[in-house]
Amino acid sequence: MKYVLESVFRFICVVIGLILLSAFVGLFLNGLQLDIGIFVKNIVHITKSLIFSENLVVIGSTGSEYSIFINYWDYYFYSIIIFLAALFTSITIGTVLSYFTIFLPNKINRIIVRTASLLESLPDLFIIIIIQFSVLYYYKQTGTMLFPILSTSQTKPYLLPIIALALIPSLIVFKIILYLVNEELEKPYILLAKNKGFGKSHIFLFHVLRNIVPSIITHSKSVILLQLSTMVIFEKLFNINGIITYLIRFPEPNVIAFTLIMIYVPIFLFYSLASIFVKNKTGQRLEW
Repeated sequence: MKYVLESVFRFICVVIGLILLSAFVGLFLNGLQLDIGIFVKNIVHITKSLIFSENLVVIGSTGSEYSIFINYWDYYFYSIIIFLAALFTSITIGTVLSYFTIFLPNKINRIIVRTASLLESLPDLFIIIIIQFSVLYYYKQTGTMLFPILSTSQTKPYLLPIIALALIPSLIVFKIILYLVNEELEKPYILLAKNKGFGKSHIFLFHVLRNIVPSIITHSKSVILLQLSTMVIFEKLFNINGIITYLIRFPEPNVIAFTLIMIYVPIFLFYSLASIFVKNKTGQRLEW
């Protein structure tokens, strides 16, 4: 019960913070207007819109108002599906890479880590363009389009955007997990497990991974922030009609607040469920 109350309190605090942030952003929509009266007015308007959904309206190209819920969820779920799939893909790839790397000699291990660091330093824009160019080059050579690379009214690409969004984060997750694994392998209980005849694979899957899961989840916050920041240019390059595109098109403070809250909801649920899982499996309390 205590955990539930703490989670609800955390969620409310974040929502209040997002409302204040959105109200502050509203001061810059029509030029710089650092007016406390406008700021308070924005807060009241946002709060009313969140309580009474009929106030969540946008102004169309014709100048008429209409509810955001006419097509909002299409934008939202398209982005959220890609975002969450990329997040879990990056964690999976990072875990699998670290698993295979621990079986390699230390010299090769260090080379792989340096290569991952080099690739990680490449700009996201460069990675996305290279992926798109590779698909187009393959299409030119073979006449077969492996994946749609741009969103149109008829097609919504999923696989390629997920791969592109997960690539750099997966390298970050790989380096984090490998560091945690190497640190864990130095602990006394690992030597005891080896003396009992357990192999590296068994030790990694049933002992090491179990103990480093809380640290992986804690470090995943940096991966989430990276992915969210990348989504801004990501949707433009793939011509994705996602939630970021919607915000750029309709930057009203109440729409910004509602969207930020809706983006936070799956993240909140992920960490809440992860905390319960870690508590039940390891007995550790996850701080997030």
